[in-house]
Amino acid sequence: MTTPADQTTAPSAPARTGGRITSLDVVRGLMLVVSVAVNSLIVTPLWFEHAEWEGVHGLDLVFPVFVTLTGCGLGFAMHRRTEVGGLARRIVVLLAAGLVYNALVANEWSVATWRFPGVLQLYAGVVLVIALGHLLTRSARGWFAVTLVLALVWTSVLAVFATTCPGGELTRACNPSGVVDPAVFGAAHVYGGGEPGHDPEGLPSVLGACVSAAAGACVGHLLLSARSRGRGVRAAVLPVLAAAAAFALLAWLTAVVPGLLTGHEVPAMKRLWTPPFALAVAAGVAVVLLAGHLLLDARRTPALLRRAVWPLEALGRNSLLVYFGSHVVTALVLHRAGPDVLARLQSAQWQTTAVAVLAWTALAALLHRFRVYLRP
Repeated sequence: MTTPADQTTAPSAPARTGGRITSLDVVRGLMLVVSVAVNSLIVTPLWFEHAEWEGVHGLDLVFPVFVTLTGCGLGFAMHRRTEVGGLARRIVVLLAAGLVYNALVANEWSVATWRFPGVLQLYAGVVLVIALGHLLTRSARGWFAVTLVLALVWTSVLAVFATTCPGGELTRACNPSGVVDPAVFGAAHVYGGGEPGHDPEGLPSVLGACVSAAAGACVGHLLLSARSRGRGVRAAVLPVLAAAAAFALLAWLTAVVPGLLTGHEVPAMKRLWTPPFALAVAAGVAVVLLAGHLLLDARRTPALLRRAVWPLEALGRNSLLVYFGSHVVTALVLHRAGPDVLARLQSAQWQTTAVAVLAWTALAALLHRFRVYLRP
């Protein structure tokens, strides 16, 4: 998976040369700074930690933003062709790495209780769906339609399932994941051995994540289409803002309409990766990407600004390595370090955070220098 640059991983260049769109890498880099910083914390503040069920906290946004940006990046990489053979190989590697990652995090190597779903497995499912989708459509309109269909399907599943729950509300004890994932993988092989009543990266959540990624692919194709017209970065403003507004409207509709029909709205929440949550995040990502596009992909972008964001660009070019690698390092530290070491790290966790961010940035910069990237 670690390969020298090719057509889809060429060195970044100004928009006029037909190279990569720098803003995507820089925005991914900003997201990774947050991700690495949070992963390095021994104790995460409660106000930032994952919401227990409904609602959205800061940490709930990190992976969905990553997935949305992945969809955008895959839209760039596959706007002309999809390498099915290479894709199959990467999916297998991601699935295998996900199993090892689960074992590291849980410090449990018994196959009888191995958790089969996981973050990397969910990511593999998203990459597979978006890649196969590019065999059907390679246009922004097509990907907006895919986003709409996925959102409506997942909303319908959640709304219909909720009618079977006490009070008509999705809870830890009554939700699609609590039924589907144990039935497919076995209760001993899902999140917490099935005790929480759902798996946040189980099969149902893949559908929600695909909503995020499809929306990202739509934005990616809009940026590519605007650039191909040769009218500069401003040509992307109206299309991307229209897409962001449409995602925001869909987020509201997928929450409210089920309430009108069944009496209970579909909540915005990360635990089940609901469409209102996925689409709202996609709307925000679209606006941030557009701002970055206007600043960094214009023909007259100052060279000083390009040099200033180069470390973020380097992080973004190896987002897969940095995002998941920082998770693995954290898991190893938490499970291998003794109480005294953990206490010292906690007392100086802000210094540790700074060191972690600088270390991963330095590694990404070195790899970027030699054009070596870990591709999705």
